[in-house]
Order: sequence, then structure tokens, then C-alpha cells
Amino acid sequence: MQINRRQVLQGATALGAAAGLGQPAFAQANPLQVGFIYVGPVGDFGWSTMHDVGRKRLEEVMGPAVKTTAVEAVAANDMERVATQLARQGHRLIFTTSFSFFQPTMRVAPTLPNVFFESATGTRTADNVSLYNARFYEGRYVQGVIAARKSKTKTIGYIAAFPVPEVIHAINTVMRGAWSVDPSMKIRVIWANAWFNPGREADAARALIDQGCDVICQHTDSPAPLQLANERGVFGFGQASDMTRFAPKAHLTSSVNNWGDYYVERAKAVIAGTWKPGDVWGGLNSGMFKLAAFTNMTPEEASEAQKVAEALSSGRLHPFDGPIVRADGTEAVAAGGRLTDDQIRAMNYFYRGVEVSLPA
Repeated sequence: MQINRRQVLQGATALGAAAGLGQPAFAQANPLQVGFIYVGPVGDFGWSTMHDVGRKRLEEVMGPAVKTTAVEAVAANDMERVATQLARQGHRLIFTTSFSFFQPTMRVAPTLPNVFFESATGTRTADNVSLYNARFYEGRYVQGVIAARKSKTKTIGYIAAFPVPEVIHAINTVMRGAWSVDPSMKIRVIWANAWFNPGREADAARALIDQGCDVICQHTDSPAPLQLANERGVFGFGQASDMTRFAPKAHLTSSVNNWGDYYVERAKAVIAGTWKPGDVWGGLNSGMFKLAAFTNMTPEEASEAQKVAEALSSGRLHPFDGPIVRADGTEAVAAGGRLTDDQIRAMNYFYRGVEVSLPA
């Protein structure tokens, strides 16, 4: 079942209004126990931090109707044990908040048929597994546009976590945005082999800057790359939250994640007995994320970035319209075509202009 994102937001707004009036939402004798499993620490200032902000929003809106538990810094190979333990403790709704948890979620879900799982990114649903994600690639496209305006070396550095489709299509989308401004732009990629490892992330940023990259993108969660960019006098983008404070001279913008409204709606569905598996993938127009303020750029650069963001939000611009050519010269989609959501989520190739080798 495809969940209507407008209904999600409207439901959350109504609940928030009730909470604001001091009326606990869905008051019941036994609160719904909701578990959250994070791939990084709550204090990563990025991905896991923002999921925890969403958890707190759930508590704020629904009050005593829910009781939440968060388990942080969980390795993928330990996720099934953690989920099973949460289920034994009475948690009926569990959010598994990383692509690294998707396969473990699909393995453990059939063994816990009375638990509803919500996987943050994935490729398919199941009877008790729903998917949710945001179209962060829209923000990446805007980053590419900005990077092409700011770069003097015409080379963007990208710190990537793992070579999974979610990361691959993000790199490609930055490339596409940069090309829309200057077709001579290139991207160099270094793999951190971690979602959160400040030391590796800083080392990767240092190496990219030493190789001539003067704008740094990241698909890792700590502010370490931005802090190094700030020290070295180059520009960068944050990850998942507004990281301006960590790099006041370097930060250009970030995609700021908002999970709280979705968490409220899914908890509401469990309590009401209406939960069904769905597949939500919300863009800039959905409220699932927004762009942080544009900083360290001219008014003209900021205006251009805003116009691009508005075109993406309205659907006038789509980052995966053809023609798209792979790095090996073969055509991924012809002019006039568009990659489907399934093709985007399964992407395993890079565009021309991306200098990358897969980690050993």
C-alpha cells in the first residue's frame, strides 16, 4: 500500500495541535512501546541525531500514549539480536534506521509477526515491514549546483560511507547538479567504510583537499569533514542536520532531516489498528527534509540555489531525466526517458566525471 504523504503530515499536525492544548494524544491504559535502533551514536550530530530528534517529537506529541526506547551504535550483524530483545520487552513498533539494517530487518521480521517494523530505506516491503526514506538526492542536486559555482579547481571531493545504491545515486546526483552549471566538473570519491568515524572522515577530507578538491561533500555523519574544511579554507556541506556552527566559514548548506511527523503517524496507525506496510519516499515538498540556510555564498548564488530547490520541489526538474551515461560510456537512460524509483534504488554504476574505485 502506498501511504499518502499529505495524510501523514495532516495527521501529525492534528496530533501536534492536540498536544499543544494539553490534551494527550491517544490516551490509553497501556502505552505503545516503540523501539528505535540507530546505526551511530545519538551524538553523531548527523543521521542518528536527527532520528533521535524524531523520537523525541513522537514523545512530545503523543505523550503517555507511547513509551520509547532507543538503542544506539548498533552494528548490522547485531541488529537482529537487538530487535528480538526489544520485542521480548514488549515493543510492538520498531524503527530500524539505516540501510545497513534492511537485510537484518527482513530476516528477523518473519520471526516476530506481531511486531511492526519500519525500515529507513530498503528495496521491498513485507507483511510487517514498511519502508520510509526521503529523496535526499534532491538536496544533493542542489549541492552540485552550488559546488560548481564555488569551486575554482572544478573538482568536488566526496566522502562516502559504503558503496550501496543510496550512496551511489547521491554521488551521481551531485555530479548531475554540478554538470548543469559546468560540464567540466569532476568528483573524486574516498570511502570511509563507516557511517560514523570522525577520524576516518577527517582523514578522507584531508586527502581530498590535498588532491585539489576545494568543495567537500559527505555521506557520513560527523562534522569532522566540515571542521577540516573550515581549517583548510575550502567549502563543504553538512549531513542530515544544520552543521553551520561547526564550520562557520566553510558550511554552504545541509539537508536537514525531519522524521518526527512520520513517526507520529505510524504510531497512530498501530494504536488504531490500521497499520499496513507502505513505501514512503518523500521529497523536498513532503516536509521529510529541508535545506539549511545558504551561507558563505553571494546573493546571486543563493538565489540560484533556491530556484533549483523550488524546481525540484515542484517537479519541474528531475535529477534522473535522460540522457544518462555511465562511466564506461554505455547509456543508462536515453533522452526523453527517466529512471524509475526501482532503478534509482538499485543503482550500481557511476556517471561519467566521477573518479572512484570501489573499496577492497
